[in-house]
Amino acid sequence: MVIAGIVAGGVGSRMGGKTPKQFMELSGVPVIIRTVKSFLRSGSVDHVIVGITPSWCDYMKELCAKYDCRGVYVTPGGEDRNATVENIIGFARNVLSAPDDTIILTHDAVRPFVSERMIDDSIEALSSCEICTAAVPATDTMIVSADGNTADEFPLRSTMFNVQTPQSFRIGSFTDIMSRMTPEERAAATDVCRLYKSKGFEVRLVRGETYNIKLTYPSDMIFAQALINAENDSL
Repeated sequence: MVIAGIVAGGVGSRMGGKTPKQFMELSGVPVIIRTVKSFLRSGSVDHVIVGITPSWCDYMKELCAKYDCRGVYVTPGGEDRNATVENIIGFARNVLSAPDDTIILTHDAVRPFVSERMIDDSIEALSSCEICTAAVPATDTMIVSADGNTADEFPLRSTMFNVQTPQSFRIGSFTDIMSRMTPEERAAATDVCRLYKSKGFEVRLVRGETYNIKLTYPSDMIFAQALINAENDSL
């Protein structure tokens, strides 16, 4: 079984406005619906589960009905990203009877341009590793700064990558790792890859795409709309 777990618990404070950024529209379609449909189009994904802020669950279900996203499940998210992933996995076990070897592709709700190639490559990578993440080589010079004011280190750019999603793994290994994490370790690990790496697992990189952007700031919405316009013009 292959499941897409859409992580949508954020409120989008950096985007501005009262509406969470995943519900903002691009060409009349909410961002999260565009993301969901990217996985629904994939012949490799069996189910899509959205983990979302509890107060927005009903609205998400209404959107799925309005935009004909049949077979999409909605479940309340948790207090942070990893807790939301736990809730999605709990739903998969309880409702879909998902076994331990079920592959889950966790993905940001506000990355609507994930490609079928990235989805398939992520699934294929798990035939020889425990976890993988989409990533692209860094194009800017990167610095490390502990205080945010002065540069401490200048890592070699050729060794730097920007992490994207999907981040993919099997639900059994995730459950096992989480059961062995202390509260302090959970707080320090901001995403699933950090969890696995902290327990000694190799994190495999899958080639991402520069257009697989995370919509964070208002300028990102402008770029995303330009991508959609360019795609429409090519049809």
